[in-house]
Amino acid sequence: MNKKHTFFHSWSKNMVRYGLQADLGQIFTNTAETSALYQLGNFLFPAGQADPEFWQNYSSQSGLADKIIISEEPSWQQFLDSQSQLHQFTRYAFADRADFDAETLGKWQSSLPADVQLYPIEENSYTLLAEESWSHDLQGDFTDFAHFQAAGGFGFVLCLGEEIIAAVSTGLTYHGAVEIEIATKPACQGQGLAKVLGAAMIVESQKRSVFPLWDAHNEASKKVAQSLGYQLLGAYRAYEWKGSFDQ
Repeated sequence: MNKKHTFFHSWSKNMVRYGLQADLGQIFTNTAETSALYQLGNFLFPAGQADPEFWQNYSSQSGLADKIIISEEPSWQQFLDSQSQLHQFTRYAFADRADFDAETLGKWQSSLPADVQLYPIEENSYTLLAEESWSHDLQGDFTDFAHFQAAGGFGFVLCLGEEIIAAVSTGLTYHGAVEIEIATKPACQGQGLAKVLGAAMIVESQKRSVFPLWDAHNEASKKVAQSLGYQLLGAYRAYEWKGSFDQ
């Protein structure tokens, strides 16, 4: 494993650095050991020199559906750009430290609509997250709720009556940090619910002495992170299999 880690020694991506440190995920290499693919949750990180045959073998065996593909290697970026079955989009990276302002976080937490309730994720709500497409990723890279708890996972749901309309959760848990995921039911977007959840997650993370890492999937997520006090490092390219949009 240590030899395989050398493929990523110069990478800056928080998810890669923290994931390898915590020995999470799987690393695949080609026969010549000139190329590697690091699979972590639903993320895939190609490193080393681009190897089209290696890529094709992995794609055929493991599939690309629902995977987010990110590389810091120029040869892999050029290769991924050439793949007609992939859709390129922009994500945003944030620093793994921040000086969060307690007053700002309190303001966002108190902006919860009067008819909406905030609850910690428990076994029942964790199970319910799998039932709708907008929320299933919030279960994170865990086999079940017991695994989620044992690994140090936590989060919150927002409920309108009995209905979960938004949630935040730990997609991955590292040493001293967690990767957070936020999602809002499409019909309830644009109400500031992500900021409420983000603030609650930051406060809870501080209580647990872990840092809540944020990596924004889109412009809306970027704006939420900045409003909560995260430091933007910059935009970067990411890829998804086009077939994911047809499922």
